[in-house]
Amino acid sequence: MSDFLAFKRQINAIQVAPELLGEVMLIYATLPASEQTFEGRAKRIVALLTDRKMDDAGILAMAVTVRLMALDAALADDGIRHWTLPGDQPERTYVHASVLRAACEETILEGPEGQPIFDLDGFRARVLRRAAASGSS
Repeated sequence: MSDFLAFKRQINAIQVAPELLGEVMLIYATLPASEQTFEGRAKRIVALLTDRKMDDAGILAMAVTVRLMALDAALADDGIRHWTLPGDQPERTYVHASVLRAACEETILEGPEGQPIFDLDGFRARVLRRAAASGSS
């Protein structure tokens, strides 16, 4: 098995709570411009998880990061974008809780350029199932 395939399997096996994903999104939104880099964001996530004394903070931080990268790609899709609201600033978007839950559950795949993605048909279906289950579809 390739190292990358093993990495994807490890990332997909890690459970990420939707609340944690949302909290990290809020952290990203409030970072100063100088920290809006992969490294800057990663440091903040690791610090958050370390402060909470969470086991395996490094790989959990990576799982959160990869899931947020896949979510960012999914939000470019009209069927997913309809589950968002404009934020209080131009670069901010509020994401429906069902989208966050789906982003924590959906299998991460590799896109054509090696980027993390979700299968959009499966992701849309999962969002709808989650919203219906919570009574918010």
